[in-house]
Amino acid sequence: MKRAVRTLIQIVGVAAALFGLLEIGLEIAHHQVQVRNHVDPIKNNLWSYVIGALLLFVGFILFAGSNSLAEQLTDDYDDDDDDNGGENIDV
Repeated sequence: MKRAVRTLIQIVGVAAALFGLLEIGLEIAHHQVQVRNHVDPIKNNLWSYVIGALLLFVGFILFAGSNSLAEQLTDDYDDDDDDNGGENIDV
């Protein structure tokens, strides 16, 4: 279960980073169209850059911390950590 949660967190992280890059890229393209068409005054939306940078940052944090987050969110019992082969012996 831990692997599935980690993969899902990584997918969400990559998607957030891609949306952040897309937001910044589209705002840059919009600015270039305004410059090419000689629009006066040229309007630049600063919030698009801020939102894009935040999404990019959150995406990288999610992707980098996916292993730790998956471990915290799941309570799987690993058989590898047990010394007696996964069997509980009452003495």
